[in-house]
Amino acid sequence: MKWIKNLTLGAIAAAALMAFLGAGSASAAQLCATSGAGAECAGTGKFEYSGSITGTSTNATLSTNLSNVECSDSATTIVANSSTGAPILGEVTALSFSGCQTEGLVHTACTVTVKNLPYSASLEGKTLTVTDPVGAGAKVVCGTIISCEFLTSAANLAITNGEPTVAVAKEVALSHESGAICPSTATWDATYSVTSPAGLTVL
Repeated sequence: MKWIKNLTLGAIAAAALMAFLGAGSASAAQLCATSGAGAECAGTGKFEYSGSITGTSTNATLSTNLSNVECSDSATTIVANSSTGAPILGEVTALSFSGCQTEGLVHTACTVTVKNLPYSASLEGKTLTVTDPVGAGAKVVCGTIISCEFLTSAANLAITNGEPTVAVAKEVALSHESGAICPSTATWDATYSVTSPAGLTVL
């Protein structure tokens, strides 16, 4: 998902964002926000945060050999079960895509239907990992160009703190065998900016 100039995630990508990461050896993470309800995060002026985290993307993109699909709006919600952990565990509870169309001289409108929510999410260090045993992703239909379901069992998003903090999915490989018109290759890219809570930071 440069597929849905983002998608499946979660975003699935899942986005999320988000407040989770995951990879390699266990690396503790801490979620902090301007108005968190927990203890103060040392030296930040912020407070430990758990609960709902929302993010949006304007560049979700599905890249395939048939055509690339860009979505001007994608939104996701992740619920963090705690403010600290190795990893912090949670769930992607919402993911949507709109304003989607094929690239090129002639744009074909696309519908994107997210599949198999909710997804599991885990945050280790600065990596958010979104997983689902059936597959996180979506069915994408673009006229007579693409009609296929794109899924992944696991998607990693890299977290970068800032104003806002962002989660980036880069060239996430997607399965693409189910549908009337499926490509031979498919990847997803997207950048999700955290919209809530204010000042979210991953330490």
